[in-house]
Amino acid sequence: MENKTEIVKINADKISKVSGFSPEEVAIVKANIAKGVNDSELAYFLNVCKTVGLNPFVKEIWAYKDNRDNLLVFAGRDGFLTKAQRSPTYNGLRSSEVREKDQYQADIPNGVIKHTFTFKDRGAILGAYAIVFRKDGEPTVETVEFERYNRGFGAWKTHPEAMIKKVAETNALKKAFGISGIQSEYDYNVKDNIAIPAKREAVEFSEKHKGEMAIIVTMDELEMYYESHPELINDQNFINHFKKLHDELSGINQENKE
Repeated sequence: MENKTEIVKINADKISKVSGFSPEEVAIVKANIAKGVNDSELAYFLNVCKTVGLNPFVKEIWAYKDNRDNLLVFAGRDGFLTKAQRSPTYNGLRSSEVREKDQYQADIPNGVIKHTFTFKDRGAILGAYAIVFRKDGEPTVETVEFERYNRGFGAWKTHPEAMIKKVAETNALKKAFGISGIQSEYDYNVKDNIAIPAKREAVEFSEKHKGEMAIIVTMDELEMYYESHPELINDQNFINHFKKLHDELSGINQENKE
């Protein structure tokens, strides 16, 4: 037992030196925040925390292994919001759930949402939207459907309007500030400390999706759109549109390099 304890202490000391966290903090993270990871993965996770400036001790960022034994780094809405608010270009966030009896129109290509309602019976929740504003560019608009994300228990049962807004806000913040390499907690379920991609019913590629993709201008934005829409990956129209846009953006990037 003493030898094992000594080995753990030595490893924590080594990880502390490369990550900037104290040995005690390293031990706490491994036991509670990044369960099941090896020392190399733990060092990587802690360096990601330091690089992106998110605090694992207040659940701004955490990690799980997936069912293929890959390390996945996660953040919730609060983590993505914290990172966005530190940018000098951040200029605000607006969001709302949308209900059956609301007056609602979305013009995604032009970044315009028209939404009015009263506080009388608004009907069931249909979805939510979020708009992220930057001082140096166009607003980023994201819409999400309630049925695709509703888990039906916990906070989703007691505060469904807050939860679906968090999904929309997370997607919008991630896209607006090009935050890659960190997964949204709402796209995965966790069972026995293993992160499993949440199952989404397949949907058809529509004009709505085309409009959302029409404002994509970088490869990072395109890759994030692909990652955040697993329900479309078996739709051939989506694949064709994705490949066409991918080739166009690749050409633009090549021209810029030349």
